[in-house]
Amino acid sequence: MKKAKRNILKIIILISSVAALIFVVTMYLDSSKDKNKNDASVVVSATSETSSQDFDYVYSDKHEYTTAAESSRNIPSKMQLDVPFISQEPDLPTGCEITSLAEVLHFYGFNVDKEILATNYLPMRDTADAGCFIDYFLGSPWDEHGSGCFAPAIVTAANSFLKNNNSNLTAHVISYSSVHSLFEYVAAGNPVIVWTSYDYSVKDITYREVPLSDGEYFSWPSYEHCVVLSGYNLTDRTVTFADPTYGIVTHTIDEFTDYYQKFFYQAAVIK
Repeated sequence: MKKAKRNILKIIILISSVAALIFVVTMYLDSSKDKNKNDASVVVSATSETSSQDFDYVYSDKHEYTTAAESSRNIPSKMQLDVPFISQEPDLPTGCEITSLAEVLHFYGFNVDKEILATNYLPMRDTADAGCFIDYFLGSPWDEHGSGCFAPAIVTAANSFLKNNNSNLTAHVISYSSVHSLFEYVAAGNPVIVWTSYDYSVKDITYREVPLSDGEYFSWPSYEHCVVLSGYNLTDRTVTFADPTYGIVTHTIDEFTDYYQKFFYQAAVIK
């Protein structure tokens, strides 16, 4: 009986020790959380959205696209990168995409002309085949009636240029990234090429159904425009663009987020 009592006592002591250890660990974790709350940086609240798919070759305004889940990483409350303004006018009236690439390349120290980029590196075709707008620019950026292209075509142009110039930098398609994730790239010193509206006074974006040679239709958005996201301010809730048409401009985060969605969450980065 005494031996049984001693065993019970040992068990009680063991349980008490484990409980005490759990209490200490819990207190430590709580204190760590409080410490992080006092950090000077700002955390953007997370959402539960998930990426709907990988990079499509046919976009439709009838399909609901979403971004990847929001990141909760800490970033500075504001950041501004010194991305230069390069005007697409008058040479490339529909060349906002390749001019945005020129702005980013100048940021990284490459003194390259936008027309040299367009001539030598931008994939272009005059026919709407499979991969139109994605793999290549439809029409000509020198033509005011040219159409445009999305992130993959610009990444192709960027990587061809970087390879020819023996650069260690690489361009990446980061379409469907959350807005917070785009800010993370900027906070890390990497400006982001994004697709948005040419006219922020037009709230309703319409889509032109472009027939492709394989029988599919591509929903090409009106007022399609490409700029460089060069800064953000979470306190003022604004973003800054190096805009090939308007110069260095500021818009609200809410406006940018709305248009980012309407233009199929297109984005690219060089790093």
